[in-house]
Amino acid sequence: MITFKKILQIIGLSVLVTGVVHPPVMEAAATSTAQTAKLPAIRIYLNNSQITSSAGGATLMNGTVMLSLDMLYVRGATVSYDEHSKMITIGNLFTKGSMKIGSRIATVNGKQNTYSAAFQQVNKQLYIPLRFVNDAIGGSLKWNADSREALISYPEFVGDGQTSKDAYFLNGVDGTLYKRDAAGVVHSMGASTAKLEPYYIAGTQLTSVKISEDADLVTIQNSSGEPSVNLTVYNLFVKKGAILRQSTAHYWQFSPEDLKTYAGNAVMNDGHIVRLIAPDATVLQTWNVSKLAGTPDQTYAIEAIGENYLVARSSQEGLLTLIDTGANRAILLYKEFGINPMDMPGFKYDGIKFIDSGDDKSELRFEFTSSKKDSKTYTYRLGGL
Repeated sequence: MITFKKILQIIGLSVLVTGVVHPPVMEAAATSTAQTAKLPAIRIYLNNSQITSSAGGATLMNGTVMLSLDMLYVRGATVSYDEHSKMITIGNLFTKGSMKIGSRIATVNGKQNTYSAAFQQVNKQLYIPLRFVNDAIGGSLKWNADSREALISYPEFVGDGQTSKDAYFLNGVDGTLYKRDAAGVVHSMGASTAKLEPYYIAGTQLTSVKISEDADLVTIQNSSGEPSVNLTVYNLFVKKGAILRQSTAHYWQFSPEDLKTYAGNAVMNDGHIVRLIAPDATVLQTWNVSKLAGTPDQTYAIEAIGENYLVARSSQEGLLTLIDTGANRAILLYKEFGINPMDMPGFKYDGIKFIDSGDDKSELRFEFTSSKKDSKTYTYRLGGL
């Protein structure tokens, strides 16, 4: 007999079982339907990640791929089995399905679907049709009979808007951006270029800043590789419920502190080109920071913008550069201030940060913090010393 008495949570999946009545044991499938030892094992992939089982695994029953309940480790999906009603329920953010043990009929999003096999118990393991799992999580299933591989691509969501009001969330698989409004209603903002590697979706960060009453700048930061050495930053300018502008920047072993707004406008950076976007989505100004800094192949984060200057940090070296646009000059600040590189605090960070500009906006102040935590303030006057 099978009893499920605890909550199992593995990578976003929670299995909750209520009640104490045990489902009846059903006869094992006939020999003709059992998985033949000469054939390769059935492999199941969910968003390119293979799922495994400590017992039972996946098998073919009368031509139907059946998945044991203990294999339902689906990121972002919730699976619950009620031993009293003998009902299993699987849900994703926009989809939900339920199926009763012994029945081939399931309800998915309020509609009845009939499957080629029933939810059943075999050799003390609960098995459910893989296609029902696919439908319940809103997936797309492909079965390769020769290799005996099943591949499911399904929506995988990330972002506070999954549960919080007035917040955004993303389907990282197809790039669709959504917003849950103040009333809790979900709206699609359209497809973005943020189609992420499925294995790395869960750790993605979404933030947003308000540009105007009907416009936001949404930033998506996705790390990949081991240990998360590749960072991709997507900026989406959203106005009146639609994505109007996008930028994508790639960094390696570097976490940028990009400026998001300047003078009430959005700042969008692809690592080379920085655009200043007005609340009506028009481009007010464009800078090719890489060329202005004299290093066209390097990517930069923008930490400050002024009327006659840009403060940019190289992602390759972490060094802060002041671009004096009035004097058409790029100043590598650690050299300008005579800072010894041996005193810098660490990898890809020189310890220099922009503080502010003076009352006349021509004198800029910077603070340097050494590896010994000593601090010193430096100034630079635009147009040269």
